[in-house]
Amino acid sequence: MNRKRRRKWCLPIAVTIVITSCLGLCLLGCFSNNNENTPFQIAFTSLYVNENALSDFGAYLLEEIPELNINGKPPLFTPMIMGEVRNDIESGILNDPMMGIGGMMRITASVAAGEIDMVISDLENAARNARGGLFLPLDEIFTDGELAAFDDRLLSFDLLNTDGYEATPTGEKTPLCGIAITSNEELRNIFANQEIGVFVIANTKNIELVRKVITALL
Repeated sequence: MNRKRRRKWCLPIAVTIVITSCLGLCLLGCFSNNNENTPFQIAFTSLYVNENALSDFGAYLLEEIPELNINGKPPLFTPMIMGEVRNDIESGILNDPMMGIGGMMRITASVAAGEIDMVISDLENAARNARGGLFLPLDEIFTDGELAAFDDRLLSFDLLNTDGYEATPTGEKTPLCGIAITSNEELRNIFANQEIGVFVIANTKNIELVRKVITALL
């Protein structure tokens, strides 16, 4: 998908590499988390998240899928500000670089604790997290026939060679791990005009609920 190019304040690439490398390591310790009382949680990741619209969306989704209440605990719909900050950011988008870095670290810690089931994200942050192994491949959630129904909306991302100062594509891609949902009107109110996708955290224990949420978003 084409996106309008903008100048950026780039995060030091070493910081980005460390964060994304840690994601895969964190997941190794997550699969033993058997806390059945953890609320179902969706993280909304971007430099800009309209929290009022997010609250309205959460109420709507819970009404559509009451099973999101797990053992009497309501689901969590959590904004996480993260990403590379731009020096010509459109009005309303936060421009604090430390907030962007802090959000990346926060999602890593939340995944390690087994607290997040899904992510709805702008594609820049989604690509970074996909390269770090954060997301479950879609073929572990849906059948081939189900995936074929939204083939033109499936998302994967270029893998990068980070040996030098600038990351360059290797020619390979991540597994198919997301579905584009930019056309969803409720989510457009949350993310403004950004291109977004929905992704499943690799260590979620709520696959059936994840399927229901994704179906409701399409």
